[in-house]
Amino acid sequence: MSGRTRLLTRGAATTPLLSLLVIVVIAVLSALAVAAPALLSDGRTATIRRGVASVPDLTRWPSATAPGLPLASRTSDDGLGVWGGALAAVEQVRRTQPEPLRSLLGTPRITVGLDPSATVDDDPQRTTPVPLNRVGLISDPGLAGRVDLAEGRMPGKTDPADGVEIVFTREVADELKWRVGERRRWDRLELTLVGIVTPNGKDAGDWTFIGGSATPRVEVDGGGNRILIGAAFMQVDEASLLDEWTRNAKINSWMPFWTTGVDVTTAERASAQLRLLSADVVAIRMPDNGFYSRGLQFHSALPQALDAGISRANAMTPVVTVAAVGPMMVALVVLTLVARLIAVRRVAGIRVLRARGASLGRLIALLGGEGALLGVIGAAVGVGGAAAMWGLDGGWVLAVPVVLALVPAVALPWSTLADAAAEGRRDLGEKHGRGTGRIALELLALAATAALGILVMMRGQGGGADPVLLALTVLLGVAGSILTLRLLPVLLRLAERRGARRASLESLLGPARARRESAVRTAPVFGVVAGLGVAVFSISFAATVSGGIVRAADIDVGADVRVDAAYITDAAVKDVAALDGVAALAATQDGGNAQISAGTTEQQTRVYVLDRTAFARVQQGFDTRIPLPASLGERADGPVPVVMSQGLWNELGGAGAKLKIGRTPVRVVGVVTSDVPFGSTDEWVIVDVGGAKAVGQDSTGYSQLYLATEPGSDPDAVGAAAVAAAGGNAVFTTPERVVAAHAEDPGYAVVRGALLAASGIVAVLLTVAIIATLALGADTRARMLAILRTLGSVRRTAGRLVAWEVAPALLLALPFGVGAGVATAMLVIPQLDLRGFVGGSAQPPVSLGGVWALAAVVGFALVAAFSVAVAAGLAARLDSADAIRAGDERMP
Repeated sequence: MSGRTRLLTRGAATTPLLSLLVIVVIAVLSALAVAAPALLSDGRTATIRRGVASVPDLTRWPSATAPGLPLASRTSDDGLGVWGGALAAVEQVRRTQPEPLRSLLGTPRITVGLDPSATVDDDPQRTTPVPLNRVGLISDPGLAGRVDLAEGRMPGKTDPADGVEIVFTREVADELKWRVGERRRWDRLELTLVGIVTPNGKDAGDWTFIGGSATPRVEVDGGGNRILIGAAFMQVDEASLLDEWTRNAKINSWMPFWTTGVDVTTAERASAQLRLLSADVVAIRMPDNGFYSRGLQFHSALPQALDAGISRANAMTPVVTVAAVGPMMVALVVLTLVARLIAVRRVAGIRVLRARGASLGRLIALLGGEGALLGVIGAAVGVGGAAAMWGLDGGWVLAVPVVLALVPAVALPWSTLADAAAEGRRDLGEKHGRGTGRIALELLALAATAALGILVMMRGQGGGADPVLLALTVLLGVAGSILTLRLLPVLLRLAERRGARRASLESLLGPARARRESAVRTAPVFGVVAGLGVAVFSISFAATVSGGIVRAADIDVGADVRVDAAYITDAAVKDVAALDGVAALAATQDGGNAQISAGTTEQQTRVYVLDRTAFARVQQGFDTRIPLPASLGERADGPVPVVMSQGLWNELGGAGAKLKIGRTPVRVVGVVTSDVPFGSTDEWVIVDVGGAKAVGQDSTGYSQLYLATEPGSDPDAVGAAAVAAAGGNAVFTTPERVVAAHAEDPGYAVVRGALLAASGIVAVLLTVAIIATLALGADTRARMLAILRTLGSVRRTAGRLVAWEVAPALLLALPFGVGAGVATAMLVIPQLDLRGFVGGSAQPPVSLGGVWALAAVVGFALVAAFSVAVAAGLAARLDSADAIRAGDERMP
């Protein structure tokens, strides 16, 4: 080993803790950089899958119905009966689908049957009436595989003239009060219940597509009568013998969709492919090519669910990217600062090598090799650990570890050689050059920040996180740091002049020392500005999304409690209104579609009927209440007053022509946003109950109830009681339930975690930066403090003087950090599409988080105070003689 190498090796051994710190910082940040894309991808997939899973099977799985009976095969297969040809046609369509859709769709199912019709029990011995009911007759090739026989036997194939054998599931048989062996009349057929079956759990989703099969459906007729709708299963071939009832026959087919098979890489293609599947008709061979030969056209709500999930997934990436920029920039500055700490310990050795004739290239190679070694070790440890746990999401994820590894390789030789070549006592405040280049760079950074800010504001909302936006987030932190460091000397001079008139030693020396070596405070100042900016942005993002979720939930529900049902009678409305906890109630009718015309322009629209006064009372106090003018409820002669959605208003071209619904003239008394709790369509009109009949809306019963609860009442308890009172298939929801559903979205959880992690990382890096900054001036500070102690200064003076070196800069950086965070929030958040997160169709307004932003400021102030206190405590414990000796030895 040469003398030069031994000298550098000995020098490297003198800074094991600093070298370990560089390795640890690079390793941790490299691991996070490699893990983040994989975790983000998992989160994006999870939010898409959750959105898909939230869609009921009935509308999620592609399904189709067609009238008539398919052509029966000449022979009956043991499993498929005579319907193998029809099922093979559907399976062939599935097999021809491109990937990934082909793998996401399961084996098609098919049933053939007759629409529900009333059954009558003619048994004179029956003493209790049979519930009003309608029963559908189903031939299901898949029935045997998903049921167990609980009682009796499975049906056999019979001549319809002799009757038809059927089986029910246990719950349907019990509700219909139909026991095994009993017969009832169905049109001109006699049905005999020969067995009871129970679902065995296999292919459980299939029951959804056979209405009334597992449990009877409940319908309420215009007279308020409760009718049970059940499905009876015949022998698989029996339907082929019922050609007399072809006009009532129906083919029903569906394909399971494997939710766990879709991910962020396949969702967009699967959505497009599902739309193409819906556009194609599956040809089914029929006994003739007449009216019933229409084929099967599959439909699904999956494309809309996938698109919503993709929207949420796409919104995650820019948010996490913006949040990661701040910690990354602070990390680069902190690594440079720590590398300079190592460089200070290498200066003496480098001067010796230079004196012995070492070339500049040789010195750069030695120092750069040491820095590169530290960087490579840290990057390798971080990348290896993250890859072992989460895998690599592509070679591009190594870019950040490579950049981090290069920082010490570049910073160590640059700082060491610069310090080795320096002459003079910097601690005495000697200046070298006017810093014209630095001023020019600072002015350029400020101008670029202003230009990019103006550019972002001019391009409107929803632009996404492009390079311009990412550069702006960095420049806002840089601009705040520049302004802090430029304003700091001015304030310190004022403090120094004021301290000169006081008898306190630290009030004079503190500001004087704080003005010297101001460049070394760049790292902690940038850490505070960028870190606090990240924290304020994170809080603002969370507050904006949370507020948007609450607002969207209020719009979606429309009241404290909303009850939905297929049919709610007047009697049920009165029962709900009388419940404890109900302060006000408004009932609405979905009148269905109607034709609205404006001159020669015609448009289909949805008509909603409500009592304007009652609805306004229910929504009293709601920030998102629908503005229903009092004129909506006027009973004057002339055109019927209506409130129109903005979407329909735009379609009709405004109020330039006379409006009619059907043949009835109407006048628009209000135009409001299209988002209302009544339904999902954007084009609708609201009419008061007083004018409903005039526009053809004279149906009885209601579809929704809106409840305002008494103060202190539990909305969930009120909703449950209202559902019980309404009966039938009624369900309820509340704004709190909708908020909880959106807040639990895995994509939003990943974003919250990323924002919290970014703030935490910056806080840790800020601590390292403050301590490292104070360590850089340790030699001159120790010499000064030792001399002061020799002269009789008390120990607490040391702590105060240490605090003066960084505390003013950190305190001054706090407001600029808040400003950077607020500017980032106001400029960046509107560029991110947050509609998928909040569940509404409108971008939520930016919220700064109120008291939580103040908490972030206090938190960063406490982190800074802790770091300064630690460094001051260490400085106060230095031995005077050692400090003087060390200072003398290190003086150039």
